Amino acid sequence: MSNEIELSREMGVLSATMIGVGAMIGAGIFVLTGIAAGTAGPGLLLAFFLNGIVTLFTALAYAELGSAIPEAGGGYLWIKHALPSINGFISGWMSWFAHAVAGSLYALGFGAYFGLLLENYHISIFGLSGAGLNKFLAVFIALIFIYINYRGASETGTIANIVGFIKIAILGIFVVSGLYTIYYNPDWFSNFNPFLPKGFGGIFMAMGLTFIAFEGYEVIAQTAEEVKNPKKNIPKAIFLSLLIVIPIYLLVAFAAIGALKTDIPTWQFLGQYKELGLLEAARQFMPFGTFLLLIGGLVSTMSALNATTFSSTRVSFAMGRDFNLPGIFKKIHPVRRTPYSALLISGALIIIMAVGLPIEDVASAADVMFLLLFLQVNIAVIMIRKKFGKELEYGYKMPLFPIIPILGVFSQLFLAVYMFNYSPRAWYATIIWIAIGFLIYYGYSLGKEKIEKGKVARSIAQGDYRVVVSFSTMKNVEPLIAIGAGIAKAQQSEVVALHVIGIPRQTFLETGNQFIQDSQPIFEKAISTGKEYGIEVRKKIVASHNIPQAILDISRSGKSNLILLGGTEKIFHGKIKQSIPHIVMRSADCDVGIFFPKNFNKIKKILVPLGLGEHAYRVNIAENLAAFFNAKMTIFTVVKDKESVLQAKEKQEKAIKLLNREVNREIEVANSIGDAVLKKSRDYDLCIISPSTEWILHDVLFGSLPDKIVKESRCSVLILKQPEQRAESWIEMMHDKIRKYVLVTKKPNPR
Repeated sequence: MSNEIELSREMGVLSATMIGVGAMIGAGIFVLTGIAAGTAGPGLLLAFFLNGIVTLFTALAYAELGSAIPEAGGGYLWIKHALPSINGFISGWMSWFAHAVAGSLYALGFGAYFGLLLENYHISIFGLSGAGLNKFLAVFIALIFIYINYRGASETGTIANIVGFIKIAILGIFVVSGLYTIYYNPDWFSNFNPFLPKGFGGIFMAMGLTFIAFEGYEVIAQTAEEVKNPKKNIPKAIFLSLLIVIPIYLLVAFAAIGALKTDIPTWQFLGQYKELGLLEAARQFMPFGTFLLLIGGLVSTMSALNATTFSSTRVSFAMGRDFNLPGIFKKIHPVRRTPYSALLISGALIIIMAVGLPIEDVASAADVMFLLLFLQVNIAVIMIRKKFGKELEYGYKMPLFPIIPILGVFSQLFLAVYMFNYSPRAWYATIIWIAIGFLIYYGYSLGKEKIEKGKVARSIAQGDYRVVVSFSTMKNVEPLIAIGAGIAKAQQSEVVALHVIGIPRQTFLETGNQFIQDSQPIFEKAISTGKEYGIEVRKKIVASHNIPQAILDISRSGKSNLILLGGTEKIFHGKIKQSIPHIVMRSADCDVGIFFPKNFNKIKKILVPLGLGEHAYRVNIAENLAAFFNAKMTIFTVVKDKESVLQAKEKQEKAIKLLNREVNREIEVANSIGDAVLKKSRDYDLCIISPSTEWILHDVLFGSLPDKIVKESRCSVLILKQPEQRAESWIEMMHDKIRKYVLVTKKPNPR
């Protein structure tokens, strides 16, 4: 039986609806109304109305997919299933950025509102004022909500409903007060003339700028696994949230523009005050207007910041869990049980954007990202209905399919591109972020995904062989089978003897049959050696034009845990030109060992040099071989200064924690790690090391440490590498370089 964990379905239609309402009636309407009014003029009413229509296109897609695939993840999940792998990664990457940048917007909104409150009461903080004070407060509140999320607290359920109703109530008072003022002002309509002072260009820019205020309904789909009867309730909650929010937005815009009495056009007045425009409007006609709007703005910005901090963390954590981002993103705090690494990185992104860009550019960057993300969701709904429509059980299907999602794609693409006219910097930030995403996908995610798929395939194929030993010459057969048998014995599996017949490209592969007989002596030796060690050896022959590629195909078939090869006598420096075993080790999707036998007879003493990194795999293999050969095992660490001895002891203790046999442990302080290991290995029969993790240029110019040990050691050497080392190597390399730098530059304690 397989254990499956899913979220408890406890959320009804009201709670789900209020989650969407709370996410939409957030800082967007409080912070962006003034800025958008200065862009569109009285046409802000038309901008909100058209945004409601554009929003409805994608909302219909969310309602359909949320009813058919009610799983946590929402748009990221659907795009990943429906579109090519790169789209799934980029959608998650963009969603992470969009929610983080939205968090920056809400932090800046809080800073503006709270900064005004402090100035009204003549309270000074470090002598800051204006934009400097606002950004300081934005960073301060962002740090608070990073800590709150780290503690595991979250605004959900009843609290979210209460906060949502408070925001609606304050905006309701604002609207009623504005309409009352308009009713007793016979000249109110002059505030709307001219209706389009900046033409339709201003309308389109205002639509793009305020789009973020309409996107919160997608949070309903993100919590799909928690909603009761999701096939019916998710569509209901999405449509109800829009039915509540869009009229409120239209009424707020109408009241803000129509009820003001100013010496300049009211839309210009609102635009001058930017994120505080709505508050300045309330100051004129709303009872306790400044106080209530300040409360509404502060509550809304804090609520929205909490939600976006949570969402950006959840997206990046999900990408780490799905191997799209490095493993650091999926780390869980052992006590708090929160994804603290993803939270800290997302929080840093929120703070950097808040400090680095003006509020208009921050809002524009978030809008562009959400527009491009929703564009992909509209494509996904078409592809999912086309590919899986007959397999899925829909609770709701949109009308006029596929016209509506196609309209969604074109309208959102148009708005996203048009935003360049308003904020080129927002587009530059978007392009740079997407470019970084492509680099990470092709440099990390794609390879990591293949590795994890290979792990799954190998775990499914339990009955197939696990240890593959590839031979090139007769002299390596006995030592390779001995090492392979020691590893296979611990796994209770068999050994497969692999011989690849190299065929020149000018010759057809079928001619390989003529050379099969030449392989028989090698296989006979392998089988007889296996019997001596009590291990069954099966044989496999492959004819190929490309020997390393043939071995790599075996690693990707899911039928091997470890591929063991014999090392060539000639070792090439660096990673420019390499032997067949090194090519396999660099690219294989399973564990790889390269064995260099020297004076191989009996293994009585095994040396395992350990650095200050992670070495559990090599230590486990060494334990298997020590048990098989009844050998003694020593863990040996070389450090360059006495300050590192304590850290080395901790690493050694961690490495042997789960071992079932006694292990000698030694630590030596020396200037040269290579010389110390070579000297130590003189008294041992086998030395088990890992491949080089140095920079490529370093290996090319100076040679690697493993090369030095293989060349100069008197004992046999086994180099072991897991595919994870290849996928994570650049991260580990950076971490190791930083750690070394810190250790070198750290000043000794004067005490």
